[in-house]
Amino acid sequence: MTWWQFGVLGAGGGLSVELLAVFRGCAQWQAARRTSTGRRRAKPPPLRQYLDLAAHTCLAVLRAAIGATTALLFGASGQISGAYAAVALGVCAPAVLATLGAVPQVASLVAGTPAQAESSLETAGPGSGQ
Repeated sequence: MTWWQFGVLGAGGGLSVELLAVFRGCAQWQAARRTSTGRRRAKPPPLRQYLDLAAHTCLAVLRAAIGATTALLFGASGQISGAYAAVALGVCAPAVLATLGAVPQVASLVAGTPAQAESSLETAGPGSGQ
């Protein structure tokens, strides 16, 4: 696979998460339109009560961008190799990035500060028994 294919598939994975959120809102709206006996209500609630289109649009763009970037980086570095992995990485990209950010070495690299482990090794010096 080429680098751009990883990006497209990752973006698709990110978008699928937001599509599921829209689906859930539509299912709740459908249930609210019916009475307990299954008949349609005389005055059903409007769809905008269950879907926030501005928020869903914003989140869809962000999830697609995060999913595409993550899948592209993992694919270009050889850490993933297939379409399924790229889509799955796009779906779980925010969780993967949050987990990576919790690793002290990665967090210190992003923050631009030396890692805790590196600084303790530097202060201990060779032959200090640590």
